[in-house]
Amino acid sequence: MKWNQLHKKPNKQLAIWTTAALLTGSLWIGGTTASAKEELVPLRTAVQNMQGKISWNAKAQKASVSVAGVTFSLRSGSTTGMLAGSPVKLDTAPVFEKGTLHVSEKTMSLLQQAVLQKQNKSGYRLASSFQMPSGKAEIASSTPDGKRLVVTEADKGSITILNIANINKVRAVKTVSFTSLSPEAEVTSVAVMPDGQYALAVIRTGDNKNEANPGILAVVDMNTYKIAKTYPLGIGPDSIAISKDGTYAVIAIEDEELDPATEEFDYPKAKRPGSITVVQFTDANPLEGAITDLPVDLSTVPGAVYPHEPQPEYVAINNTGTMAAVTLQENNVIALVDLDSKQITRMFALGTTRHAADLKEDGKVSFTSTMTGRYEPDGIVFSPDGQYLFTANEGDLGKNEFKDGVKAGGRNIAVWDLQGKRVYDSGNLIDHATAEAGLYPDDRSPNKGSEVENLTTSTVNGKPVLAVASERADAILFFDISDPVKPVYQGLIPTAGESPEGIHRVNGRNLFVSADESTGTISLYAPK
Repeated sequence: MKWNQLHKKPNKQLAIWTTAALLTGSLWIGGTTASAKEELVPLRTAVQNMQGKISWNAKAQKASVSVAGVTFSLRSGSTTGMLAGSPVKLDTAPVFEKGTLHVSEKTMSLLQQAVLQKQNKSGYRLASSFQMPSGKAEIASSTPDGKRLVVTEADKGSITILNIANINKVRAVKTVSFTSLSPEAEVTSVAVMPDGQYALAVIRTGDNKNEANPGILAVVDMNTYKIAKTYPLGIGPDSIAISKDGTYAVIAIEDEELDPATEEFDYPKAKRPGSITVVQFTDANPLEGAITDLPVDLSTVPGAVYPHEPQPEYVAINNTGTMAAVTLQENNVIALVDLDSKQITRMFALGTTRHAADLKEDGKVSFTSTMTGRYEPDGIVFSPDGQYLFTANEGDLGKNEFKDGVKAGGRNIAVWDLQGKRVYDSGNLIDHATAEAGLYPDDRSPNKGSEVENLTTSTVNGKPVLAVASERADAILFFDISDPVKPVYQGLIPTAGESPEGIHRVNGRNLFVSADESTGTISLYAPK
């Protein structure tokens, strides 16, 4: 359960604890069956789900718990416990019934918060949050001064600009709608130009299997909030990235070919391959751009899953503005683009990862099975030195696309050199870390686990940092990447909302933000 300091809101972990409780039979408070809101949690199962240990002293009616180095002792019938060596007051006395000690949700929350605090060595905390008026938030980008945040609102067909100068008083400044360009406008990505004068929004226009509607790149004046110019794009554009000098924008043209009747994709029968678009701006002026569209030929790439259907997904550009990296998620491939020549110079398939995993939805979090999965990365980013690529290996194909037992998604992050060699694989670190924090989504065990969606790198106070968004665990994980081939886990922070889709380091400030898609929440992470 997550009871963050802003909303005092429990997350999906409550459902896991409750499921585990139901597996053990009725729950009791004071000898009577509890109502839904009063249900107690079976302590042993909850602790084991957090990868901890528990012992029971029958004579003293005392449970001793250890989770991630945090100790907690409780007695049946007593509202006083000892947490991390200090006495704590419990809202409800634990109840021993039918061989099991049950505790309240708030008691479990005390343990969870202690674990989070001990685990978190990132130097960050969830400092504030903002609820988008539209209830939508997916991708965020900031102005150079770090005072404004531009947030995509997806199928609302708009972006909203937030004033974040004071993160405790965030406010919406202006909403820019693109429905005048298309009544079916869907904003998939946004990026602010390095000088802050314009923002570039990428827009889908209702494309699907039957409708080959082209996309749009809209240039928004950040002074007047008017649409200053538009460029035509290919069908179904997704991610955009801008080089630090403002010379180039690179856009993934995905063209998913969704069947509107089934809301599914038939990859083998797809007929419209996506592409990669490079826009070069004269003197970094987005009102004067030339478009080059690069076809993606995977026919000579060993290991590409669906060579006829590249579906570019996410874009990153290195700090020098010379190279772009693009994930071809469903194909489990990365493409590298030389920006000066506007050519795809290398493409490589990523193969599979094999590590411990929880593969059953049974109310018990246990990483005792072994999983083989294709990485299928969504988010990608260069290391600060530009020599390596970090991928967030979400997965996108079906659970067993080829009936071969190979899972979709790595449930992890990985690091690759520019020749395509894997130099790091986090294995089940992310699933295990979210489990210790009481956030692992057991209902996603048969599918993609914590589902690592996106990531970003930055240099903070001279130290390279990697921030990773776990969509299903509702958490941001931090890594020290001083040695990019050996990321060091620094702890996680629960998001204020649910399903972080985008993670962004605010320009010019020691501040990260996540755009939490399911709740339309902006979470802001500042130094402790």
